[in-house]
Amino acid sequence: MIAEQGGAGNSNLDSYRERITNFSNEFDLGLFIYIVKRSLVWIILCILLALAAAYIYLRYTPNTYESKAIIQLSQRNNARKVLEVSDITDDKTIQADVELLRSKFFIKLALDRLPLEVSYYYKGQILTNEFYVETPYQVEDVVLLDTLVRDKLIYCNPSAPGKVKVNYTMNEKPFSEVYDVSGRIVTPHFSCRIVPGANGIFSTPDPDGTHYFVINNKASLVARYSKQLSVQILDANANTVVISCKDHNQALARDIPQAMALAFIEYDVERNRASAENILKFIEQQKDTVFEQLRESEIQLQAFKRDNRVPDLEKLTPIYLERRNEYENDILNLRMEESLLNEIETATKGAPENVDVYNLIPLLVGTSYEETLTQLIRDLQVLIMERDKALFEATTRNEEIKGLELRINIQKKLILDSINTLRKRFNDRRVDYEERIAEFEQRFLSLPEKELAFARIQRLFNINEKYYTQLLEKDIEYRISNAGFVPENRILESSVLPRTPIAPDRNVVLLSYLLTGVIISFLIVLIRYILHDNITSLIDVARQSNASIGILGMVPKYKKEVPISQLLVDKNPKSLIAESFRSVRTNLQFVDNTPGPKIIAVTSTISGEGKTFVAINLAGIISFSGKKVIVLDLDMRKPKIHLGFGVENTRGMSTLLIAKDSLEECIQKSSLEDLHFITAGPIPPNPSELIISPRMNEIIEELKRRYDVILIDNPPVGLVTDGIAMIQRADYPIYIFRADYSKKIFVQNVDRLINENKITRMSTILNGVDIERNKYGYNYGYGYGYGYGYTQGYGAGYGYYEDRAKDSRRRGWLGKLFG
Repeated sequence: MIAEQGGAGNSNLDSYRERITNFSNEFDLGLFIYIVKRSLVWIILCILLALAAAYIYLRYTPNTYESKAIIQLSQRNNARKVLEVSDITDDKTIQADVELLRSKFFIKLALDRLPLEVSYYYKGQILTNEFYVETPYQVEDVVLLDTLVRDKLIYCNPSAPGKVKVNYTMNEKPFSEVYDVSGRIVTPHFSCRIVPGANGIFSTPDPDGTHYFVINNKASLVARYSKQLSVQILDANANTVVISCKDHNQALARDIPQAMALAFIEYDVERNRASAENILKFIEQQKDTVFEQLRESEIQLQAFKRDNRVPDLEKLTPIYLERRNEYENDILNLRMEESLLNEIETATKGAPENVDVYNLIPLLVGTSYEETLTQLIRDLQVLIMERDKALFEATTRNEEIKGLELRINIQKKLILDSINTLRKRFNDRRVDYEERIAEFEQRFLSLPEKELAFARIQRLFNINEKYYTQLLEKDIEYRISNAGFVPENRILESSVLPRTPIAPDRNVVLLSYLLTGVIISFLIVLIRYILHDNITSLIDVARQSNASIGILGMVPKYKKEVPISQLLVDKNPKSLIAESFRSVRTNLQFVDNTPGPKIIAVTSTISGEGKTFVAINLAGIISFSGKKVIVLDLDMRKPKIHLGFGVENTRGMSTLLIAKDSLEECIQKSSLEDLHFITAGPIPPNPSELIISPRMNEIIEELKRRYDVILIDNPPVGLVTDGIAMIQRADYPIYIFRADYSKKIFVQNVDRLINENKITRMSTILNGVDIERNKYGYNYGYGYGYGYGYTQGYGAGYGYYEDRAKDSRRRGWLGKLFG
């Protein structure tokens, strides 16, 4: 039996695999709809659970709000347009400004404008809300005694009227103390004052939640909000940028973008002003120096003229003057560019935080080395900004910081080397110019010595005068440019208080959870369909059978509550169940129509397939035809005949086979005149031996002389072999299957009985068929034996159809739904 069960399990698994493989080819809509109907409770339950989960998610997920501000980046220099003077401000791109807005450096500037030194929270049973400015109390005059207390949760709750309890954990050591609200709160790590709000909510203890506050660390605050902020280019042509912030607090989501927009406008104005002031300051310093040199050269010239009475320079050769003036102008330009190089070298050698590209780059405008140094200085500024950003999250001992310091030093060295190279080139050129001037002077040695001395003094004076004049022009030009610069960065759209949360989206959540419930329901139905291995129709029996199994018919499922194996055909002879048994009775004639008493043996694979029910009602319908019928209960391990007829089981086949009782004492009469029965009697320890004993043959022969039909209710042959002997001896061996209960693998038991025991007349009856499934188009093979008999001979309003109509009227919509 164990081997048979193992084989059956493997066959069952093969059946599942075959059903999955051929799912698309063998899809049965009728069966699928039936399984949907049977799974309707699960489907409704899944959908209700999905909606409940959606409600819980929406109820306990904090809302996320988003607000945005739009700014336009623009600047105008009216003086440059009107007077065509140079622009001393650095040209900025919109992408550079966007990167500045995204930087943690700028986020810190914006957050400094908001009251975020202390954050206030209310922790409920599930959700935690941040108050921001609408808090029931204020923490003022905070003095930190230990900086490690930053970012710690400090619980602050009223313990009694006028009293507040402060507790927190520091270095795994809890601290708790009750203070007077009117006094100053002093703890080992900080001190402050707590001022209750005007509404007085904070005056009494709250049983539903707790209040706590956090003394914020600026770096943590910047790291938190940098993830919630978004800066994007809205329109590159219009130079518009949108700043948005997402937060659970509506006011915070509004104030942060607005603070960033205002901070950028102020920062841009201050940045341009500082750049212009540095340039003008440099020009003023150069003016003072050159003015002193010009005055000295002027005094020397006047003294020379007074002392030596040298004639004017017009007496010198025109060619000498022209060439000398060209070289003097070149030397003048070299001196100016060397002065600028010295200024850039001094700024570069300073501390990295003092290097400002916006102050250095304007100094290079118009110089011969503008392209050489501008990119190097910009690269240095980028490295310094990267180091400053990294310092928000790490210390100077961090490897990344050290790497950036090294790259900054290398970049500075490149700039200094470039400056030294340029200075060397300038020196070479100046020496060259001076040599050429000396050469010209050598050519004109024949000129009077005093005239040459005068020329030298006059040349020095002219150089200083030109240099001073250029500085005066640049000073006036840059001052006009600075006065004409008008920053036009403006806020096109201020952030507003959001009223509707962007997340969670109620409709999306409900729809997604509902779809999830529907998908899970569909998967349940699909799995039940794939794993459905029960016999549902006589067609399934025919498909699974490899032998020739005669089909006697089907017995419909009884819709009402029925006691165990009760006799029903006498209750309503015109019902569909009675008609189905009449069809079985008629089809028995095609199996064997010879005269004489007949033996009918009924069996099944396992218990619960309805063999006793079929045996009793088949015997009853045969007795209606005028034949004397007796039912024998040989299922002595689990007898049910006595339950079907409602009698005691004190005596029966077991006592009859051991000759304890006589045949007359064991035969009992039913409510039908020609239907008698013998119960199983007390359960014996050896039912198999009793069934195959000679006494059993004697009893059968004696009953043949008294009755026309002997109907034997045998034990299930799939569990025990007790009934095989009677099945072999029977004139009508009948095998019972139950729709939606018996497995398809059970059909192989019939094949085995036929092949191994030579039972050639084996026929089958499908019990418990749900006829209403036919409305879905699923063919259950009503043509086998009795399907035509449902309507022929019985009009509407009779029997089963009448019961069905009454039952349908009695059931409400809920009963029809779960029926």
